[in-house]
This record gives sequence, C-alpha cells and structure tokens, in this order.
Amino acid sequence: MDISGLLFNVFSIGLLILGFGFVVFWHELGHFLAAKYVGIRVEQFAVGFGHAVCAWRKGIGLRWGSTQAEYAAAVQKDPQAESVLGETEYRLNWIPLGGYVKMLGQDDLNPNATANDPRAFNRKSIAARMLVVSAGVIMNVILAAIGFMLLFLIGYNVPPPVVGAMQTGSPFQKAGGRIGDRIEYLDGTYIHDYNKLHLNAALVRSNRAVEVIVHRADGSYATLEVWPQRPDDDRKSFLMLGVMPTFNLCGLDEKFAGKVKNADGSDLDPARQLLPGDRITHVDGRPVGIGDYPVLDAAAQDFGRPVELTVRGRDGKDRTIAVRPQFEAFFGEEPFHIAGLQPPARVDGLQPNSVVKDKLRDGDLIVAVKAAGEARQYPTAAEFVRLVTQAGAAGTPVQITVRRDGEDLTFSDILPTARLQKGKRGLGVGVSLAEHQPVVVAVVPGSPAAAAGVPARSTVLSIDGQPVTSWFDVHRLLSASPGEHAVWLRLEDGRQETCRMKLAQADWEKVRAVRYRPDVSNLVLQERIEQRRTANPLKAAAWGVTETRDLLLQFYVTLHRLATGEVSYTNLMGPIGIVYSGSHFAMKGFDWLLWFLAMISANLAVVNFLPIPIVDGGLFTFLIIEKIQGKPLSARTQTIAQVVGLAILLSVFLLVTYQDITRFL
Repeated sequence: MDISGLLFNVFSIGLLILGFGFVVFWHELGHFLAAKYVGIRVEQFAVGFGHAVCAWRKGIGLRWGSTQAEYAAAVQKDPQAESVLGETEYRLNWIPLGGYVKMLGQDDLNPNATANDPRAFNRKSIAARMLVVSAGVIMNVILAAIGFMLLFLIGYNVPPPVVGAMQTGSPFQKAGGRIGDRIEYLDGTYIHDYNKLHLNAALVRSNRAVEVIVHRADGSYATLEVWPQRPDDDRKSFLMLGVMPTFNLCGLDEKFAGKVKNADGSDLDPARQLLPGDRITHVDGRPVGIGDYPVLDAAAQDFGRPVELTVRGRDGKDRTIAVRPQFEAFFGEEPFHIAGLQPPARVDGLQPNSVVKDKLRDGDLIVAVKAAGEARQYPTAAEFVRLVTQAGAAGTPVQITVRRDGEDLTFSDILPTARLQKGKRGLGVGVSLAEHQPVVVAVVPGSPAAAAGVPARSTVLSIDGQPVTSWFDVHRLLSASPGEHAVWLRLEDGRQETCRMKLAQADWEKVRAVRYRPDVSNLVLQERIEQRRTANPLKAAAWGVTETRDLLLQFYVTLHRLATGEVSYTNLMGPIGIVYSGSHFAMKGFDWLLWFLAMISANLAVVNFLPIPIVDGGLFTFLIIEKIQGKPLSARTQTIAQVVGLAILLSVFLLVTYQDITRFL
C-alpha cells in the first residue's frame, strides 16, 4: 500500500473540506454583517446544518454542542445577564452542506415567524431586508474575484489552448484546423487556456458556426468557421470541437520514476517505451525541441510506418525507440472505417483488475462475442465494448472467442465484474483496432464499399495489384487517388473475387482525412503546461474580475441551456461529485484548489440567487413583490411556495446524488 499517496489524498480532501467550509462561512458572513449593519438581532451564525458540534458565545465561551440552553438558563435566572452575554451563538454543525444566519423574526421554513422587537428582521424596511438577503451572494462574488486575483498573483498552471490531438472528422478538422494551432479567439472571446476553450465551446448555441482565430505553428494567423457538435445525438453531452491539448516531447516528471506502470501492472521497458525524466531529442533523425510536438504528429501520419525517436534518459545517455502509430478515433458515434470498410477489434492491454488476466492476452484478435442476448462474429471495437458493458450492467455472463497464433480459443461464462469509470462494469481490458488483420468485419451502408458489394468477413488481399498485409496498406492504397480501385478479396468460404470500389472526390477526401496518433501505451508524454501569472496587483485584480464575470455569465447560460434541453441534466454534479472533483483538483496543486474554490464561490452566488423559494433569490423575489403591491404575500402563499421550493431542491439534490453515486462510486 502506498501510505504516502493515501496520506496525500486524505490531506487533499481535508484541504477541500476546509476550503468549502470557508466559502460557506464567507457567504453567511455577508448576511451576518449586513444584518448587524441595519440593526437586526442575529441569534445564530452557523456553518453546516443539524445539531451543533461545538459553539461559542460571548460570556459563555466554547462548548461542545450548543450554548443555547446555558444562555436561556442564565437569562431566566437573571434578566440582566442578557446585556452581558452575547446575543449571537457561533456554531459548527454536523452536516457540512451549507450554513445559515438565524435572525430574529425571520425563518426560511416559516413565513409566519414575526417579532415585535424593533430589531426583528420583519420590522426593518424592504431596502434593509433586500440588503441582508443579497449580501451573501455579493460576498460570494467578491470572494471569487479575490480568489482569482490571488491565483493570478501566485501563478495558475494550465494547459494552453494549443491543439495536440484532433479526432478524424471532428468539427475542428473539417474547418481546416491543424495540430499545433493555438486557438486565440472563439466566437469573439479571447481564450486564455484549454479549460476556457472547452467550456466556451460547450456553451455555444446548437446548430450555428463560430469564428475561431488560430495562431499557427509557422507564425501565421487563420480564421476558421467551426460548427461545434455533440459526440452523440441524445443531448447528454456538451458541444465539442473534437480536439485535445498538446504535449511536450518528454516523459512525465522525474518524480514519477518507478511509479508509472503499464496497464497490466508491469514495469515500463526502456527499450521500447518512454520513461519519466526522458526527453526526445530527434524524430526520424530530425532535431527537435521540447515544444515540437507537431513534428512528431506529422511523422506519425505516414500510413503506420514506425517513427524512430532518439531519447535522452535521466542519466544523459541516448537510446533509440520505435513508436508504432495507431489510427485516431472518429469523432462522435461514427464507427472507424476506410471508405466503408470496418476493421476488427483486438485486445489492447489488460488492467490490474481485469477478470480475464488468465484468459486473454494483449494482441488477441476478437473473433466473436456473445453477450446481453446478442452474438457477433468479428465485432467492431465499439460493438464489443457495448455488448460487454450491457452484460456488466445486467450481471450476465459473456462468451468470447479470440484468435491467437492462428488458433481460435473460446472462453465462456465470464462475468464482467471489473469496476470501470462512471460506475460501469466490464472485463478490465483495453480494446482497439486490429490494424494488422485486414479482415472486413462490417461494411458501412451507403459507403463506396457497400456500393461495390464488398462482403462482410472477407479479407483484403490486394488493392490495384499491390499486396495488403494491414489496414495501414488499405489506407495508403485507397488514399493514392480518387476514382476506381480494384480490391481483391478472400471470402469467408475461401473463394477469392475482385470488387470495383469507386471513390468520388468527397469519398476520397474523407479517406485522406483519416488520422494517426502515436501509440500512447508506449509513449506517455508530459502534458504541456503554461503559467498564467502577473506581478502587477492591479492587472491581477482586473483579470480576477473578468474571470468572475465570465464564470457568472457561463453559469447563467448553462442554466438556460438546461432549461431549453440543449444541455442534459446528466451533466450536473452533486456533493459527492464536488468532493471527487475537488479532491482531484487539490491533488493537482494549490493553484487548482484555489481555482476550484473560486469557481464554487461564483457558482454558489448564481444558485443562491435563483428565484426559487427557500434560497436567497426566492426571498429577494418575495421582497420585490412586497414592494410592488405594497404588502407582503399572504403567509399561506409564502408557505406553499417555500414547501414547493424545498421539494424542488430536495428532488434536485437526490437526482444529482444518485448520478454521483453511479458515476463516481
């Protein structure tokens, strides 16, 4: 067991809890200070809900539990004690999900709560009550701006908006984007980092193009018209450009030496893999610097030819490793294919928790799968994952047939119980394209291959008289030119025939657009990080205000998209998700934790000021109505509204908590 890692995780979660507690404290401090300013008697200042863990009151001191009983007894015994003892109890409660300020004459759950004391909430003017109700939200906005200002003063380590990976058929590729492009503006908004790029793209309105200005690796600028798209059709995901951040031409930081393992738990092999602390000095003999990732990407686009890398280790010695490119995935749900020809799937790595470690091996060709009531001969990678995941959800067994060294092996009654991401169950195996098996497992309807009558489960032997031994050959030969190509096939029954495949210009361009990426299992590169920092406090303050403003606007836009159905509620996150994400950010460094807490503070301001009864925005709405009609809403109306508001919040809380459990636990 990694005790240091466990302690660091506990420390990170502890920092998150303290930080979240401070955000809540700051919010309630706003209500408290405003109440004191307008002369309202504050009976309790609480962080958390439920019974008190401990409490402090002037004249009584610190106590386990509440000081209320002791205070009441002292006042009953001597009424003069009220002038000596503090009127406010400061308490820490057991349930760390919020906080409250209890004022005389005000109760969120009881609109009938009034008092005749001139210091009661209900006896103050509407303007005074509006100030008190909105003060918490105002303080959260201020805290977010201060948090971002401090963040930019100490330095914020973020991935830059430089494109390092681009899916085949992605919106960015279709618009003419390139690897190495730095995206500076998206729809008129300056993009500081990759996180802003991802968020701004997600919040673009559906079915519209956006102007993207990029700074290219050669120093030139280009303006692209990009149509962001969802990777699926059911609106459960955000709009995307189909890009990923870039990398440095070096391994992970030296501190990870000896700690990074292969998917099966084995040690890295320096003869074929990049190690932490390594630096790439040459790509195919060409000298490169740490920021020359586009050179590596360009070298990988040579139809599967291994890329030779000269690597300098931590000891200063050079060695050569060869990295085999892989086909890049297609954007969205479109299955990978070349002119309609779909490759088979193979086993690509076994995870430590795999339930088939004693059965399957890396490189096994998946010949058949029987799961979830369906059977597939030569399933595609997507079909295999779908069937196994469905069986895992249903708790039913799987039967798999693989081809290894020319022999077919069948394994039955395998229960997919390995825990995967988002609460799913599977086999614990990686699955990728079997590039060196030119078997056509399926043909895409309406494609050139379908028009040519290429039968499924046939093997490509040659194209235009050139021998084919891999899918790299298929791609290379069909990319040569548009027009007609003679594809010689061996059918499933052993017979051979030739199909005439015609590639129109559009079909050929789509074939040419198929991309490659380095084999990430052997080449774990360091993500490029840039620091956004200024030593000028005024500039940092301006950045902080701008960042807070942008976040507030984005939150409101997100809520609008949720209301219109353009963004699915499945993207919402509850307490478990906040702790999970927050601890992840905390482990990335103090700068990320500070960013997360500033973001939470801004988020809290938006959520708290929604016009929903029971939260500050609902109370503020009641005060507006009271101002307009000259009297408050009836107690009955307010009570019904509060109950409805509470029901809405509890429903949302239960929904997002359920989603968090299925997603993270």
